[in-house]
Amino acid sequence: MKTILVLDDEVLVLNVLRHILANSGYAVLTATSAEQAFQRFEEMESHIDLLIADMKLPVSSGAQVAVELRSVRPRLKIMLVSGYPNSMWNHQGIAELPSESFLTLTKPFSVANLLENIHQLIGPPEEQCGALGLPRRN
Repeated sequence: MKTILVLDDEVLVLNVLRHILANSGYAVLTATSAEQAFQRFEEMESHIDLLIADMKLPVSSGAQVAVELRSVRPRLKIMLVSGYPNSMWNHQGIAELPSESFLTLTKPFSVANLLENIHQLIGPPEEQCGALGLPRRN
């Protein structure tokens, strides 16, 4: 099972995302602050396949958290989410993230759009590999 760490300071948004992702077959860890995200990452680093982070946080930004986590685990996939248009994101540290391993998603978005973007980054919750049908990890 693939694991997603969701970072958003709005508890309602966090709970909705957790519900959608869990019902779609993903394991979900949540954090309401950058500090909490770092703690969850430290506890479960080798199991986290994707970070979904809100761009605007009270003390930090989703991009800053992503850059720091990427310095520890360079292959970590990133999805940054915001209610602001992508054109306003340039100053948020996004330039430091390789474009092939992260996506941006503008709110509001549909469940189908969210899952499509997740599948693009890490694939469906379980992908079968080879003749044995063993789960494949990215």
